[in-house]
Amino acid sequence: MIGIDRRIRNARRIQQILTIFAKYGFRDIVDRIPIAKKIVPFKIQERFLKKSSAERLRLAFEELGPTFVKFGQLLSVRADILPPDFIRELSKLQDEVAPIPFEMIKSVVEEELKFPIETLFNSFDRKPIASASLAQVYRAITKEGAEVVVKIQRPNVKEIIYTDLSIMETIAGWIEREIREAREYEPLAKVKEIGKNLKSELNFTNEGRSVDRFRTNFKDDESILIPQMYWDLSTSKVLTLEYIEQIKITDIDLLEKAGLSRRELIQRGVDFIFRQVFEHGFFHADPHPGNILVTMDGKIVLLDFGLTGRLDDEIIDRLSQLMIAGVNKDVDMIIDVFEELGVVKEEQDMRELKSDLRIFIDKYYGVSLEGIEMRDIIDDTFEISRKYGLKFPRDLILLTKALSTVEGITHQIDPEFDIIEHLKPYVKQLVERRYSPKRLLKVTTEVLTAYTNLFKNLPGELVPILKKIRKGKLKVEFQHKGLENLISQTERSTNRLSFSLIIAALIVGSSLIMQTSKGLLLFGFPVFGIFGFGIAGLLGIWLIITMIRTRKL
Repeated sequence: MIGIDRRIRNARRIQQILTIFAKYGFRDIVDRIPIAKKIVPFKIQERFLKKSSAERLRLAFEELGPTFVKFGQLLSVRADILPPDFIRELSKLQDEVAPIPFEMIKSVVEEELKFPIETLFNSFDRKPIASASLAQVYRAITKEGAEVVVKIQRPNVKEIIYTDLSIMETIAGWIEREIREAREYEPLAKVKEIGKNLKSELNFTNEGRSVDRFRTNFKDDESILIPQMYWDLSTSKVLTLEYIEQIKITDIDLLEKAGLSRRELIQRGVDFIFRQVFEHGFFHADPHPGNILVTMDGKIVLLDFGLTGRLDDEIIDRLSQLMIAGVNKDVDMIIDVFEELGVVKEEQDMRELKSDLRIFIDKYYGVSLEGIEMRDIIDDTFEISRKYGLKFPRDLILLTKALSTVEGITHQIDPEFDIIEHLKPYVKQLVERRYSPKRLLKVTTEVLTAYTNLFKNLPGELVPILKKIRKGKLKVEFQHKGLENLISQTERSTNRLSFSLIIAALIVGSSLIMQTSKGLLLFGFPVFGIFGFGIAGLLGIWLIITMIRTRKL
């Protein structure tokens, strides 16, 4: 009975999602999903059609609720998937919702931490300082007298989000099957990937580990302040952190009242971001103004560690190769790096891609740094990415988004600050590290080890194969991919052809009956002949309507 109720709720939610997308002017896509014709009423509000597609998508996400808002926010960092106008619109999504009653939040804390809230804290504010779709945040004081902020997951939010993500995967699967031009964008894979990131955010333990890692990485830097974790007051649904008095980094008036130098703060903040990337390979992927703050004595504070990126040695090495290739205008080397990263499709037309890469390099080559903005480079990079379906690693995409966001903050605070000039020493350090004796020794050791293992294992691998070839028992297994859609289309075409033959047979048979003038007559014509023509006509009209509705005429 519970399973039936769940299926009914899911069916209603699917209907609601498809109806809202149709309402906001995406009826042409919704109509191409077979089930939509039966469950979605035909209604498009004309006032929405005057807005851009990007704005209509944002409005649809807002109406669909918390899961879609969070999904849209994660999608807004994916410039490899969506063009700039969609990125800008989805970046406007506000994850602010009305708070739920304190008693409901209190029950989550007590259930997770196994004690009454009065036993755990000296005081606990009943009014939240922030209320979002996943959690609410409160100020409190521990039994030891420490001021903390407590982030508490909303009751049942995990179940709601998991259900919505499952439904989104179902709809993405329908779109991939039914809309041919959508297949190259792999909507199902994209929904699963972004959904995985959203599910990770639901486990606050992951965020707590990120906080600890940042504290360790910058423990010797007195200009940086990372909040302390309180693990004894934290679980997967409750996160307790040190409370720090701070100023928003873009609040110019308060910064000046505190006597803080904007240029010095920007330099320190940008160094902080670049060190995360190039020294530690672990960076904050959402450094918007609400997450980068400043203490009254000028220390940089970082908050909200739910979205982070990681760059391993291989990716950092490939980054340095790309920079060297760009400086040398070596397009072939860029293509080689892309292939090593798995960025380029196997069937890609390399001549066109190389031509566009040359145009891209020539656009910025030799131009003074003062005339270049990082956002322009990133936008042009992802325009090529979307055009050729390049698949960059997730962490590289997060890195470009983070750097673009940081550049936007620097322009807000100090328009004269040149972030690319500030980046030069880190790029130089990156290239030097690639050719350092320590790294060359490491690479040589790895190559020698790989060849040693190859020659050691090769005889054992080859002997069984040679024996099977000699005995004529070698088997080659073929695996087909993507034939399901072809089979489905073939079956549909065959059914329509059979249907057309039946209609033709009815017309021919009825024509022959009409010539006999025998049996029961109506207006001087055989009734069976008239009846046959009528059935054939109705079936023919129905077939034409079906083909028009499915865009298969």
